Amino acid sequence: MSHESNRSHQQEFRTEGGTHDSLTVESGLEALQSNSEFHGTVEPLDGLEELETCEHIALFHKTREERFATVAPFIRQGIEQGERVMYVIDDLPKSVILGELRGGDVNIDAALESGQLTFHSLEETYLRSGRFDPDDMIDVYAEAIDEAKAEYPGLRVTASTNFILDEQATIADFMAYESRVNKLFQGEDCIALCHYDCNAIPAETLVDVIRTHPHIVYDDTVCHNFYYTPPEEFFEPDESIRDVERMLNTLVDHSEARTELNETIEELEESNERLRRFAYVASHDLQEPLRMISSYLQLLESRYADELDEEAREYIDFAVNGSDRMREMVEGLLAYSRIDMDDAEFEPVTCENVVEDVLTDLQVQIDETDATILVGSLPTVVGNAQQLEQLFSNLISNAIKYSGDQPPHVEISAEQQGDRCVFSVADNGIGIDPEYVDQIFEIFNRLHSNDEFQGTGIGLSLCRKIVNSHDGDIWVDTEPGDGTTFYFTLPTAR
Repeated sequence: MSHESNRSHQQEFRTEGGTHDSLTVESGLEALQSNSEFHGTVEPLDGLEELETCEHIALFHKTREERFATVAPFIRQGIEQGERVMYVIDDLPKSVILGELRGGDVNIDAALESGQLTFHSLEETYLRSGRFDPDDMIDVYAEAIDEAKAEYPGLRVTASTNFILDEQATIADFMAYESRVNKLFQGEDCIALCHYDCNAIPAETLVDVIRTHPHIVYDDTVCHNFYYTPPEEFFEPDESIRDVERMLNTLVDHSEARTELNETIEELEESNERLRRFAYVASHDLQEPLRMISSYLQLLESRYADELDEEAREYIDFAVNGSDRMREMVEGLLAYSRIDMDDAEFEPVTCENVVEDVLTDLQVQIDETDATILVGSLPTVVGNAQQLEQLFSNLISNAIKYSGDQPPHVEISAEQQGDRCVFSVADNGIGIDPEYVDQIFEIFNRLHSNDEFQGTGIGLSLCRKIVNSHDGDIWVDTEPGDGTTFYFTLPTAR
């Protein structure tokens, strides 16, 4: 992609995409929170406007893996959104960084060729004059902002800060620079993510860095920093007094928040327990009247068949079918609530035996659809055998049900990852539209009518409930017409 074509691309981004949201710390954190590639935790953004913020986020890392777990999605997202991305490098070669950034749907090499993504050394930026000079560095960023405005909707900067280790870079210079760069970015479509190597930078310096950044990323977690002190206040004579007051108020706020949280947790636990028991009792007690309705309707049809016209018999069929569907839903709800009511202790469960039992129960469905079920080597896990049987049964029967016009082909496998095992149930069926992937695990949420596929909308939510009760995760990989693979994790027996 040439520079001119890239410029055209940016203009299309602005006009066809509508008004571009301002690139601020709020939009940056919201974007990181919604970024499917960022697998960490983002502290809730509610009330962010009440906090003291700046378009400046500090990333603290101990390993390269920790560093790029945040840097890579941060950069890819900027490129995907059409922003100008500026990367200041230090000890890592450019080729290594590019290797970390490549991946996903973003074409890193095209962005590099077009000039959307650029790399700069410390000698070209922070140490341009041979030493760290706040004035000089502010000029570098001011020029970058002006250049970005001409072609891009925003400027995204990420930089290593090992320049702080330079003997001539005093902490006073650094704090002055922090204050000025905050003011420079304010009101501009610009956001920065600075990397701090916890193994290289002295602890006493890191303390000051932590105190002067309102938003921090550490251990894959984005935190709003209640230790924050505006850099311009850092060296004022009465800062110690303000710092004491700030620390004491922070302790009080933290204690009050913990107390309120504990009270809320207790109330929620009591409420959830009441709801669980209500769901269990209600679903259990509803089964008998539903059976009675269905039975009497069928009895009515059989005894008075000669006196009923075709329309009356059709009405009775509708009522019986509705009653049967309701009974299936009640049975599913009973199974769902039973997960929380089950106090049985987890024990080693041989998954190969569980799947073998499930396939025996599903043999009629397998024969009727001419399904092929391939089962790989499965481990022994720690869990509840009855719940795991329900889990595999739901996933396998779904794979058979949604096979489309071709005979179902289902593959079940497992892969050891540390103390967990990742299971997969893959099929060659109709797949799921990505738009609805987040909805399929919600209870009673169905993507098809009963005319297309019979069901209650409880099966997958029950699967998630079972996996969650085993401290695992469940997710799906699918494309319409290209099959579906459900993945879930379970603790491996030692």
